[in-house]
Amino acid sequence: MSENLSQNLPWLGRRLTVVDSPDSSLVGRSGCVIDETMRTISIKEDTPATQDYRKVVFGKASIKFQLDDEEFVIDGSKMQIRPEDRINRRFKAEPVGE
Repeated sequence: MSENLSQNLPWLGRRLTVVDSPDSSLVGRSGCVIDETMRTISIKEDTPATQDYRKVVFGKASIKFQLDDEEFVIDGSKMQIRPEDRINRRFKAEPVGE
């Protein structure tokens, strides 16, 4: 799946993994996306020790993340747009490796 397609598809119900953040405590956190707003993403994070879950809200501007098991990393600071507007938006391709 191309990176542009991942940016445009709905994210609800997909697995999100934080791969980079200025806050090192957020790196590696993952769960199922349950809500998205213009500036935040909420996930249902599994806690294997208790077989329970907790809702975690991330600021989009502070994370880079992957959806499902894709190899593409999405920069949350570039996705500060309402989900319903993001789906129809055309994003410029990023230059690959330099």
